[in-house]
Amino acid sequence: MRITLVRHGRPVASSNPRVTAVGFAKWVRAYNRSFVCPKSLPPQELNEKLHNSYTFSSDLNRSLHSAEICLGKGADLVLNDLREMDIPRLKLPFSMPVNSWLVIARLCWFLGISGNSESYQTGRKRAISAADLIIAKACEHENVSVFGHGISNRLITKELKRRGWTVEYASKGFWGRTELINITHMSPSPVNKK
Repeated sequence: MRITLVRHGRPVASSNPRVTAVGFAKWVRAYNRSFVCPKSLPPQELNEKLHNSYTFSSDLNRSLHSAEICLGKGADLVLNDLREMDIPRLKLPFSMPVNSWLVIARLCWFLGISGNSESYQTGRKRAISAADLIIAKACEHENVSVFGHGISNRLITKELKRRGWTVEYASKGFWGRTELINITHMSPSPVNKK
């Protein structure tokens, strides 16, 4: 069985302007609505590897569009649980580049500071729920692809590894992917050990 988690292509709204806290909140909203840039194409080998896979996608435009670009068709199943983890909105009284806001916001999120956004624990539970369904489909279809996002894909990978899946290949960035294999049959949910 094989599961390939793919990060979406470069979004049209992917930029790094200097913004205030309000500007950062607007940037996040634009990024979440964004489609993939016309010049952002997946590697040919990715198209070939995933051609006959059962396909999942996040319901955000950049992931849906990435699946269509890569496979020439829409996803077989669109899951809200595959959305990127929420980015906390920080109310700091200065401006800085978007990438700096992202780093600070993610650090806060991992430390449990999420404000009105989804908490790390809630996001982790969502990733576990997604992993359950992904494994179930891998048992049915042998080859599954998931078009998602950076942090959510990492959390799903962590859960799959916990359940005995092995990372065979990993790359980062837009169109980056993590390929996991499992040569033993597994049930979707492991027995919790305390």
